[in-house]
Amino acid sequence: MRDQDSPRRRNFANLGPLECRGFCYDADMAQRNRKLLVWYRRARRQLPWREAPTPYNTWVAELMLQQTQVLTVVPYFERFVARFPDVDALADATEEQVLALWSGLGYYRRARALREGARRIVADRGGRFPEDVDGWMALPGIGRYTAGAIVSIALGKRAPILDGNVMRVLTRWFAISGDPRRGATNTTLWRLAEEILPSRSVAEYNQALMELGALICLPRQPRCSLCPVRSDCIAHERGLVDVLPELSVRPASVQVAMAAAVVRERGRFLMFQRKREELMKDLWEFPGGECRAGETPESAIVREARERYGLGLRRLDAIATVRHNVMNRRIELHAFAAARLGSPPFDAPHRWVRREDLGGIPVSSVVPKILNAMTR
Repeated sequence: MRDQDSPRRRNFANLGPLECRGFCYDADMAQRNRKLLVWYRRARRQLPWREAPTPYNTWVAELMLQQTQVLTVVPYFERFVARFPDVDALADATEEQVLALWSGLGYYRRARALREGARRIVADRGGRFPEDVDGWMALPGIGRYTAGAIVSIALGKRAPILDGNVMRVLTRWFAISGDPRRGATNTTLWRLAEEILPSRSVAEYNQALMELGALICLPRQPRCSLCPVRSDCIAHERGLVDVLPELSVRPASVQVAMAAAVVRERGRFLMFQRKREELMKDLWEFPGGECRAGETPESAIVREARERYGLGLRRLDAIATVRHNVMNRRIELHAFAAARLGSPPFDAPHRWVRREDLGGIPVSSVVPKILNAMTR
């Protein structure tokens, strides 16, 4: 039988999501999995949460890794588990302590979900972790992928995973059309992710799929010449690598101009806590806000300081311009050293903070960017 007529290829090549039926774990798939595992054991990155993985460490890592690059997460993970080494320590922590260690990592609801999950595990389960996907999904901030990752990696149980890397790998392996994040195509990929799982080495296999997507099967300019399973990839065979996956167009980036004031007295910085906005709620930051159309950054910071904080400013001196991305917002922030006018009662929670004490409170990731730019 010719390779292109094999049952594996006939089932999946160029089929729409609803036509993908009846895949079975056959000799071809077993051989592909063996090649993938051999490659993973040789090429995998040494990451702190992979060494003797536990449910707690895997859980912390997976929440940190949501929408965040691995190299960014590593130092945060190491600091976090050093400060909160187990679920009891995390459950006893205050929200401010947890957010302080999360500062700069972004998507702060993940940190709140982690702390709340720890409190539930201690209060409702006597400190015992869930042992199946449904049990983990009952905790805040955990969806099907994260639950499957924890159960398979930390507990060695057979559970599929489907993150962005795995979606891309499977879509190309089997030439699956349609947006892998949506509807019938997503359902098809979840079913496929479960059906191709081997009965053994599940923890390594799921991590191998993710590692292949992270290191080789890249979104752009994939490194197909280095792929251990390229001979099994239908997209590579048929020249579809640059076409798949068929992702929907994301919202266009929005350019935003902002301004902030660095008010310093007696070696301490004046900082305010975000309360009215849901985004980055409760974080501490320098007073600031968005520039209106046709408004200069200098005018904007004077107006925003007065309207939002009840703070009068004088002697504005430009000290830094930093760039910062939040979701689809591309922010250019102009920072000014400033002195305050008088001592009015402020309209928002505030505190005076020494630079060496900033690590103990949750701050916006813009704060260290401004301070670093000031010292260059």
